[in-house]
Amino acid sequence: MEKQQQPAHDPRRAAILQAAFDVFVEKGFEAATTAEIVRRARTSKRTLYEFFASKQEILTALIRYGAAKMQPSPELPEPQNRQQFLVVLEQFGRIFLSELLHPERTAMYRLAIAEAGRGGGSVARELEASGRAPVTQAATRFFEQAADRGIIRCDEVATLISVFFSVLIGIAPLQALLGEPPISTDAMAQRAALATRVLARMLEPA
Repeated sequence: MEKQQQPAHDPRRAAILQAAFDVFVEKGFEAATTAEIVRRARTSKRTLYEFFASKQEILTALIRYGAAKMQPSPELPEPQNRQQFLVVLEQFGRIFLSELLHPERTAMYRLAIAEAGRGGGSVARELEASGRAPVTQAATRFFEQAADRGIIRCDEVATLISVFFSVLIGIAPLQALLGEPPISTDAMAQRAALATRVLARMLEPA
């Protein structure tokens, strides 16, 4: 486990993480060395090991940081009516996509895939625990609040969530991993708007 006795906001820790990210991206996880990381962080191996027991823990911490930024704001307001529900959903979609497709996040996911390919599973578990799972839980809570208000039907919550994220994300993460040009901010906004319009049509009376 990553060592807990040191504060997460310690600037030495932040410098190590930034240096490790640069080295991992440039050289790959396997070829990266702690010697190169501490050199770029302008620190010592002793300091590095105060925070992390291994390269693996550094990679896991990087994934945790990137995944945490994808989570929706804790201030996501409880929906009061259909219009507000759709407005908030579209805003969330834009923010979520911008973080999901951020080049640094894509680079970290490439590292996680490479680590998983060597038989490691800790980073994949971290991606699930601090990435997809919290976003899914927050989205489910938001949709369930809408159901409690009568904005959507309770028995359609899971389907609506699935449709929204399917339209919003599409194959964009795969394209990013394959090195295709990133989609623009305008394109992200269009995707969020489209996903919201699809849901709006599903909510219309038959």
